[in-house]
Amino acid sequence: MSALNQLLATLKVEANVFHNGQYCGMWAIDTSGTQEMSFHVVTHGTCYLQVGEEILELDTGDAVFFPSDASHRVSNLSTQEVALNVAQSIPFNGSIENGSIENGSTGLVCGHFGHQHPMFEKLLAQLPEKIVVRNSNNTASSTIIKLLLAESVVSGQSTNLLLNRLSDCLFYLLLRDHLDTNNGVFAALAHPKLSHSMELIHAQTESKVSVDEMASAAGMSRSAFSALFKEMLEQSPMEYLSSWRMTQAYRWLADEGISTLEAALRSGYESEASFSKAFKRVMGFGPGQARRA
Repeated sequence: MSALNQLLATLKVEANVFHNGQYCGMWAIDTSGTQEMSFHVVTHGTCYLQVGEEILELDTGDAVFFPSDASHRVSNLSTQEVALNVAQSIPFNGSIENGSIENGSTGLVCGHFGHQHPMFEKLLAQLPEKIVVRNSNNTASSTIIKLLLAESVVSGQSTNLLLNRLSDCLFYLLLRDHLDTNNGVFAALAHPKLSHSMELIHAQTESKVSVDEMASAAGMSRSAFSALFKEMLEQSPMEYLSSWRMTQAYRWLADEGISTLEAALRSGYESEASFSKAFKRVMGFGPGQARRA
């Protein structure tokens, strides 16, 4: 399993599609306010996206993601003449062939990504305010979007399990293929040298890993590796290793309800006290609170 796979599996990020329908006439929506990463996919037609002073036109197959739940406006107009969240959408009923799509309408699949880990918010803070994925090239993302578009029409209901899982895939591909970050965890995972050390860190939860071993995996000297790692992640290699192990430990405590001592041993710590201190420093609360979660 790659480091990115491990990261997403540990954070348990899952999509929840709460809207699948079409808008006709004059309409405008803003789905912010959930404090979760939200998204819209245009299933047919066109519309306008406004975030702050910027206005973009979205076409069929385009998708927009809001990692920080930014306030936004999606509308049939590029102006603010229509009141937000007043117009009602029309559900699909059947397929394109039997006329379920209204003339002049715009179809939207809307949802948000839920998670069960406090570290997810720290990762989202590394992402831009919005991410627009255009369905204009032959990429894996565009393939998933095509499947999502087809399912949105034939499902005959607001949401379903397949729409959620396709959205999960789209989120994964977004992180893998479309982010252009200069620092942070995602940048390190994609770095030609640091990615190898990140794989080593994520694979070794219980056994001790030295900075020399990390540097060797990256094919760099210890000093050059440590400097590059600190520059990209704003943490030393050992600080990130500790953070990753606490991220894993939270999952064990919250999901399995294991004891603090067992979590300490799984995380490579020899004493419960040193583990508890490290866990609280990284997570902001103690192992007991994680277990109650």
